[in-house]
Amino acid sequence: MKFLLSFLLLLAITFTSQAQSKLTIRGTVKDTTNLPLDYTSVLLLSPQDSALVAYTLTNKEGEYIFKNVDRQPLLIKATYMGYIPFQKELTLPNTDELEVEEIYLSPILQELYEVVVKAAKAPLMMRGDTLEYDASKFKVPPGATLEDLLRKLPGIQIDVDGNIVAQGQQVQKVTVDGRRFFGGNTKMATQNLNAESISKLQLFDDKSEQSKLTGAEDGVKEKTLNVELKEEAKKGGFGKISAAGGTDGRWTSNASYNKFDQINQFSIIGYGNNVNQTGLSWDDLQEFRGSGAFQFGDTGDFGFNASGGMTIISFSGGDNEESFEIPFNNLSSGFSNNQAIGINYNRLKDKKDFSGNYFYSRSDQIIESFNSRTTFLQDNSSFTSNDESAQNNMAGHHRATIRFQNELDSANTLTINAKGRLSTLRTSLQSLQELIRSSTEQSQMERNNRSNRWSGSFQGTAIFRHKFDKSGRNFAASISNTYSDADQDGIQKSVVDLVNSTDPNTYFRNLDQVNQALNSSNVIKSSLLFVEPVSKVIFWESFYNFSQSNSQIDRRVFDLEGSDILELNPDLSRFFDNQITYNRLGSSIRYANKGSNLSLGLAASNYNLNGRFSVEKDSEILGIVDKSYLNLTPNLSYWKTMKGNKRLNAGYSMGVTPPSISNLQPFKDISNPLFIREGNPDLQPEVSHSFNAGYNMYDPATFINLYFSLNSTFYTSQVVQNQTIDPETFVTTFKAGNVSGGQRYNSYLGFGFPIVKTKMNAYISATPSYARSIALINSLETETNTLSQSIGGSLDLTPTEWLSLYAGSSFRLSKTKYEQNPAQNQDILNLSAYTNMNLKLPKAFYFDMKFSYNRFENKSFGFNQEVPILNAFVYKLIGEAKKWEVRLSAYDIFKQNQTISQFAGQNFVSNGRIETLSRYFLIGVTYNMRGVEVKNDRY
Repeated sequence: MKFLLSFLLLLAITFTSQAQSKLTIRGTVKDTTNLPLDYTSVLLLSPQDSALVAYTLTNKEGEYIFKNVDRQPLLIKATYMGYIPFQKELTLPNTDELEVEEIYLSPILQELYEVVVKAAKAPLMMRGDTLEYDASKFKVPPGATLEDLLRKLPGIQIDVDGNIVAQGQQVQKVTVDGRRFFGGNTKMATQNLNAESISKLQLFDDKSEQSKLTGAEDGVKEKTLNVELKEEAKKGGFGKISAAGGTDGRWTSNASYNKFDQINQFSIIGYGNNVNQTGLSWDDLQEFRGSGAFQFGDTGDFGFNASGGMTIISFSGGDNEESFEIPFNNLSSGFSNNQAIGINYNRLKDKKDFSGNYFYSRSDQIIESFNSRTTFLQDNSSFTSNDESAQNNMAGHHRATIRFQNELDSANTLTINAKGRLSTLRTSLQSLQELIRSSTEQSQMERNNRSNRWSGSFQGTAIFRHKFDKSGRNFAASISNTYSDADQDGIQKSVVDLVNSTDPNTYFRNLDQVNQALNSSNVIKSSLLFVEPVSKVIFWESFYNFSQSNSQIDRRVFDLEGSDILELNPDLSRFFDNQITYNRLGSSIRYANKGSNLSLGLAASNYNLNGRFSVEKDSEILGIVDKSYLNLTPNLSYWKTMKGNKRLNAGYSMGVTPPSISNLQPFKDISNPLFIREGNPDLQPEVSHSFNAGYNMYDPATFINLYFSLNSTFYTSQVVQNQTIDPETFVTTFKAGNVSGGQRYNSYLGFGFPIVKTKMNAYISATPSYARSIALINSLETETNTLSQSIGGSLDLTPTEWLSLYAGSSFRLSKTKYEQNPAQNQDILNLSAYTNMNLKLPKAFYFDMKFSYNRFENKSFGFNQEVPILNAFVYKLIGEAKKWEVRLSAYDIFKQNQTISQFAGQNFVSNGRIETLSRYFLIGVTYNMRGVEVKNDRY
């Protein structure tokens, strides 16, 4: 770590010392009417071969400046959209500053436009609100991916998780030639598209999907990156195939192939490995917990907050509702064997836009973990729960998505979305859990659980838009149906030894059960929207949302009692038949003029929750849930777009979240006999008030970007879990309850700037946050305050074509204070740092190095864990066309890899450790497929 900091400091000092002896060049660009031209691309070129020496963009006054330029023969070139490029040779002065005569650009005739544009070739330029990069001006090695290219572009960073951060904001969508690529999945594009096939990259703020479909501006912007391919790349296929093997039987392989033309786009990708490149995604995890991607998306929810109501209600539950809870998480931890294949196809012709993709993934994962959780009680005492477990997950997913948009005529558009999923999951869990108060007071439980789950979902949506003859008058209607089905069975065995237990026959002692569950839900939704222009700048928007969910949960628990005879347990078996109906009617007035957009709205929403439960489907009804909630919810939003790529936004919204039916149903879940869950039929909705404000700017002339946001939420009624802790056995029962109060503040400040323009860029950020949480412990309210301070920074260094260095670090300190147990206050520290280096060596050799360091510290519990990870790669390009690559890879050279976590909650603190794949070596070969010869080799 000290070496890394010293190395970076040495580089910075070197750049500073060199800058003192170099040349500064400045000047102004105007049009023929003597008006300054802002965001004009100005290039410094070598007279011998027109090689690029440096580039910049003019500011609002048309001014440009180059600093630290080597004293050498130079050409200066200025290009601007719609104007004839200007170029001349510079006469260098004897001093260290050169003031260039004013440059005047002349407009070009339309018939010469295409010829002039092709000749301009500026590294980056502004086209309206779009920042465009010429990919050929940024050098990356042959065979490099889009991700490698993006690391070179000013104003763009790739974070440690592979997400694209542009102008201080995360890129939410990547398109190829304006069309969706695997549904807009950013990583699918950045990690599978070849850099050498790319002509241009365009960065802009796209309208939200709802705004495009309805024609009503909602102020929501999606940071979008469009990848424009070279014409020659569209004449043939391109991709790559690679395979590697190594120590301890480790192997990996992947392949991709793309074939694009003006009408069709076809891509196929696949991979297999046993090195923890998991085939599972976060959506997969949520699907298994019953709260996944099929509860949101392009479902045509109109109105402010785009809320159709049903996305905030739990239909079939998740782990907490299953009678055999098996945790399923840590997707990249442990040891896994993974395979996946995906196909993407797009077709655009005659205003008919079709896109579809299919993706299959499979993962076999083994997780061995240790978790420790200390719970604080009101009398300043505490107890600790230790859980040592071994878990195996075998999961498979089929996913398919189709989108079709047809512009029927100039006034009518029809959009149809459909997606389906079929998943299987087999899990097994063996664990030993202990509850410890002292060396003589301990309870323990051994669990051996197994589960098989099959689930499927389908969602279809149709959205129709009509534009009237009157400008600004629009009508939109939508209808959607979401159906899901899940079939699960499992075995639950628990042997429990409770200290001080006074009831030797309690069923919390031992469990030997077979569990079966059939869950299904069907959701129908519809929305209407009408936009009427009151004047040129004022619009009246009215909307109606309707949704109805019907769900059934058939859960049966059988006791084995040491024999093969299944006996139904009537205390734990339940059949639920639930219906949730939602209606919302609202209006808003919107003012939109000269970049300003102000909206004030009010809606009335009504929820009806109806449910009944019994032991079995046709047995006697044991109870009924009949709840109705009527609320008025105001909404205020404001945003303003200003010159110079500046944007300001603020807003207020009131949220009403009705209780989930699972929390309303009086049912005890003893999946874990030491931690029991129970419903509360008297639960009331959660009511919150949220405020947000933000500001961001990006100056393409200076490459400076600034981003600020503040979000706060205040709860007038909050749903929390009341923890009733048995003073003798430490068994905890969780039962949802309402409390008044609680608030959260989250803020973000990011600032990016060049240290040496086009050579060294820095980005610093801070994310302070505060939360005041109310907990119920044995039905008594207790307050917890958490103040977190996080500071981070990153540095991108590309001084020459043969060296690239990316480094970053973050520091996070969380201070948690407990009202009833101040002696247990926690200070939790998380420190991380990383660096990536790419070095080009002679004779087509390359060296990559990736180092990461993480430290986890909690002095209150004497917890201090460091995880340094060093990966190194040496590879060589071979063959005349450099299509082949041989690579030697070393992973986790220090053999330190493991997954560490720590967290402080309302009345507890926890830490965990998972054994994870450690040191191994691979040797592999890659073949880069090119259907045609690609021009302009990148090194």
